[in-house]
Amino acid sequence: MKSIYFLTLVATTFFFACSSSDKYESNSPQASNSNEWELQILDSIQVDYLADVREGIFNEGIGIIKDIMGTTLVKFDSTGKILAKKEYPKEGPGTVMWLETLLMHNDVIYGTSSFSNIYKFDLDLNPIGTLEMPFMGEARGGAYNRRNIAVWNDKLLLWYPGRDGISPYIDHFYRDYPLLELYDLTAKTAKAVVRTPPTSQYSTDDFFERPYINFTIENDSLYLTFTNEAQVHIYAMGDSIQWARSIDFSPTDFKLIPGQKTEVTYTQSMQMNEARIHGIYSDQSHIIIAYHGGIDGDTFVNNNLKERENFHRYSEFRKDYLKIYQYGSGWSNEMIIPSKVKLLLNIESVDKPFYALRNDEFIGEEQDFLTFYKLQLVQK
Repeated sequence: MKSIYFLTLVATTFFFACSSSDKYESNSPQASNSNEWELQILDSIQVDYLADVREGIFNEGIGIIKDIMGTTLVKFDSTGKILAKKEYPKEGPGTVMWLETLLMHNDVIYGTSSFSNIYKFDLDLNPIGTLEMPFMGEARGGAYNRRNIAVWNDKLLLWYPGRDGISPYIDHFYRDYPLLELYDLTAKTAKAVVRTPPTSQYSTDDFFERPYINFTIENDSLYLTFTNEAQVHIYAMGDSIQWARSIDFSPTDFKLIPGQKTEVTYTQSMQMNEARIHGIYSDQSHIIIAYHGGIDGDTFVNNNLKERENFHRYSEFRKDYLKIYQYGSGWSNEMIIPSKVKLLLNIESVDKPFYALRNDEFIGEEQDFLTFYKLQLVQK
């Protein structure tokens, strides 16, 4: 096992050595030409289902979405055909409550829950039991479609705070406690893993807006982000998960509340809309970051955007972006995601089309079905 971990660390270090020269490579015409991308809308599909969808995935030609208000899952294919639809009871046998992030692995669909166990479904969406966590969870939701569960070596790495009764809402939780749980699917045991690295603002004594965590695993490396920090933190997977390096993705538009010596109050947070990373994706040669740049204080206050009835107007005032890290070439150009795109389901690879829910509120159309755009990243 030590030799495996050593090889993993060597491979990771090699990637870091390559990335350390990004500032030189990105200035060369060849690298610039080879790492310029654009986002294209190829087509759209319609799914004969209507609900307020905030959670979903799309892998290997199959999409699964969840209704925010109820406990319904809908499975569909790349033509929009519904393959399965299940509504689960909120009490009694087969209860499904507080279902959050979804993951498909080895013909099993896993669904995280803030409070207790991890749900399991078969490919027809039938419940097939749960993974019992060793303690009650302390997270209380608040964000949608997070990338906070991944598979590595028949283990699940997931955001599930609450070990020893520690709440993620206490002061300096991210500085002082492990962030994730590693659940062994064979042994059915879990252990706390992953500490905030010294490069992060959350390792300091300052206070910032409470973040959400997104991550992906590729090539035995973990790539982790805090939503309101323009860095990717990279760890080598092994018996223990060790931080190796952090890289800044240098967004041109990323408005944040500065760090301060006292906790950020609700009133402060309602005076602007902070930038946020809302997805990190990967394939064997790329890391893809999806984020929005936030809304400055004057625009936020002048348009009364703190009021719930105006939440749908955020797309009028902020921009969403994609940025790609290509091994050996560094970060790409920023690609603007059109405001008519509401929710990315997933990006499996830069070479494969992917799907995103259309923002019908923004374009002002009322339909009795859901529309998903078929998107593609195209290298210039």
